[in-house]
Amino acid sequence: MKKAILYIAAVITLGACTKDVLDKEDKTGLGAETWDNESTATLYLNRCYSVIMPGWPANNGTTLLPYAIHNTSDESNTVGSTAILYGTLGNDGVTDFGSVSGNGALAYVNIRKVNILLEQIDKGTLSLEIRTRLKAEAYFLRAWNYFNLVKLYGGVPYITNAQQWEGDEVYVARNKTSECFDLIIKDLDSAAFAPAQMIATQGAGNRGRITNGAALALKGRVLLYWASAQFNPTKDMARWDRAYAANKAAYDTLIAQGHALFGNYANLFLDESNSNKELVMIRSYDGINLSNAYENSARPSSEGNGGGYQPTWDLVKAYPMKNGLSIADPASGYDSVYYWKGRDPRFAATIAYNGVTWALSGQSTRKQWTYTGNPNPENTVTTTGFYARKAVNPATLKVNSVMGSSDWIEIRLAEVMLNYAEAANEVGNTTEAYAMLTEIRKRAGIEAGMNELYGLQEGMSKTEMFNTIMNERRVEFAFEGKRYDDLRRTKLWDALNGTFRQKLTITVKAPYTATILNNFIPGSTTVRVRDTINIDGPAYADFFKATVSNIDAATSPINFKPEYYYYAIPNTHIGRNPNLKQTTGWTGGTFDPLQ
Repeated sequence: MKKAILYIAAVITLGACTKDVLDKEDKTGLGAETWDNESTATLYLNRCYSVIMPGWPANNGTTLLPYAIHNTSDESNTVGSTAILYGTLGNDGVTDFGSVSGNGALAYVNIRKVNILLEQIDKGTLSLEIRTRLKAEAYFLRAWNYFNLVKLYGGVPYITNAQQWEGDEVYVARNKTSECFDLIIKDLDSAAFAPAQMIATQGAGNRGRITNGAALALKGRVLLYWASAQFNPTKDMARWDRAYAANKAAYDTLIAQGHALFGNYANLFLDESNSNKELVMIRSYDGINLSNAYENSARPSSEGNGGGYQPTWDLVKAYPMKNGLSIADPASGYDSVYYWKGRDPRFAATIAYNGVTWALSGQSTRKQWTYTGNPNPENTVTTTGFYARKAVNPATLKVNSVMGSSDWIEIRLAEVMLNYAEAANEVGNTTEAYAMLTEIRKRAGIEAGMNELYGLQEGMSKTEMFNTIMNERRVEFAFEGKRYDDLRRTKLWDALNGTFRQKLTITVKAPYTATILNNFIPGSTTVRVRDTINIDGPAYADFFKATVSNIDAATSPINFKPEYYYYAIPNTHIGRNPNLKQTTGWTGGTFDPLQ
């Protein structure tokens, strides 16, 4: 079993084994002796990890930031919020700011947990080295929590002390957005540049812990958001200079620490050995003490819960060919009937399509059929015509798919590289942008071509390079929870407004029927007629017809409204705290999130 931070075990231990230590009267509920013992102090920090670190979107629900509601975009049929997608969101529709019910892991409750550690730990007798390391991780967790709020709402109250539950001190006003970004960066610098730096690698027993490299990587991401159109509509180049410097520093540091792109993209989420050097920030699962349900959600009904992650036709079209050219390029070699042939290898690693061999539960010859007519053994058929294969381990048996042990990768080196490329492009360092893109495409398995640009157009303008980077992010990070944020921070939701997400419906062509294809061939009780079809051969077109249509109803095009770039503070909080001001663009709003 892999060694990791066992969050659940930490909670149990704090509640039982350390009662004599923690049973001291104190305004925090913790005794001073908590901070005299490395074990109890670490267990307290582990509890902070458990309620703050992100996880698989299928597991986030309304307990971990970012909430699963934000797993909303054009890449999938399943969205976290149709209200966001269709433009019907109300003031109380986004609740990451926290509920007043007291249930669940609330943003400011979690921040208070971190603030308690930062206030109290120096009062104990732990060595400076241990205190510095634990505080550095806590600073990171606080920054992560605030970043997830600020990217949604703009400025929020940036509280750095352990508030009491009652009294005037809880009636805090919103900090300016610029102040919040400065404070997030200050916290991340406190994490990355602590006198006794955090561990540089996630070795035995430390898997899932934050490193100084992770702090630098998140700093690069944060400053990329601050420089992007959502927060920087006037294109202040000083912000892009900061984003460029931060992402270059993160990349250089991670490379120096031994990080590298993992050689096999398809196995990136499955290989958790020390040979996978791409991982930067993860939440570790072991399938026993802490498990995830991603595989069960993603698999088709015969092998799981019915395909909760269904790629849209829009996402399918975004993948280039193996020669690196867009399918829209006449020279690409794209075939609209055999749309899967000759594609970027990341396509096969991510998309399950009609007739593809998908050896789930170790069934080496198993094929996945997505044509209509409820083909046996599926009880239901994917709406979009596709299933997500990414991070699904074919060796996992169906019965074990609910006990997922695959780690959630929040930041990996490829993201740092694409963040670096985007910032480099904006400040005019096109050569560096090309270098990052070609390395990622090389790892993907795209052909180098005569000019060794892996299908990239030579001499791209800044706009052309930006569009290329955004599409590269779309395919590289499909189903990794990045698309929603990318659309918001770049304000590319605007380009999707009025459009519809699309699906590919596969039907059986006459004289064949779904029933005929489902029949066993003569003399066999295991091989069906459809299993004899060579999907890469000319006969495929004799059996199947594909039709593109809209997933969304004709009355429900994508309608991401301008005010959604900064959500409303829920009315429940406005009512409880007279010093909170509502965001402009929403009912009663006077708070300017661009300040």
